Amino acid sequence: MKIIGVGIGPGMLSAEAIENICQAEVVYGSSRAIELAAEHICCNVEKIKDYSRIHELPDNAVVLSTGDPNLSGLGKYAGVDDIVIPGISSVQVACARLHIDQTEVVIITAHGRNPSLAIGKLRDAVTMGFTVFLLPAYDFGVDQVAALLLDMGIDVPIAILEQLGYPDERVEIGTVGRPPVVKSQLYCIMAGSAVNL
Repeated sequence: MKIIGVGIGPGMLSAEAIENICQAEVVYGSSRAIELAAEHICCNVEKIKDYSRIHELPDNAVVLSTGDPNLSGLGKYAGVDDIVIPGISSVQVACARLHIDQTEVVIITAHGRNPSLAIGKLRDAVTMGFTVFLLPAYDFGVDQVAALLLDMGIDVPIAILEQLGYPDERVEIGTVGRPPVVKSQLYCIMAGSAVNL
């Protein structure tokens, strides 16, 4: 099986990803991942219903993963003989938009998880002076991050980056006291001193 990162928006497929998608015998993915790669798919397409079972797919399967498969993606399901092809991730694009060196950033995800682990990691990272990139959860987003930082007495800029890679991409920077307003479900958060107001 091959797990291929299709990037976070249109036009972000690598040459390696395109070549492997074009040669695929069967492609699996979410609606969004399939849409991002549609012009290169020349075979049967199946929507994935249960991501935890992709290891049961045939050996010749090509599985599309939005962003990069190893950034809170499907790469975690790869078997030892599977091939993972990277894609452009939301953290790469967020750092580019905000002119932040990726080595200054701690990546945390609350997406699809119990946010308590993300909260602990966020506390540790900002206490040590790192800027945090966060994939939010429904119940742990920018308002909760701002409240947590305010509770900790840490006043750093907070950015939300919505619809990254799409024509309606939007970046808004606020503060702990006045956090940016989220207008989309497809967003990420950057919080820390590397975020410039």
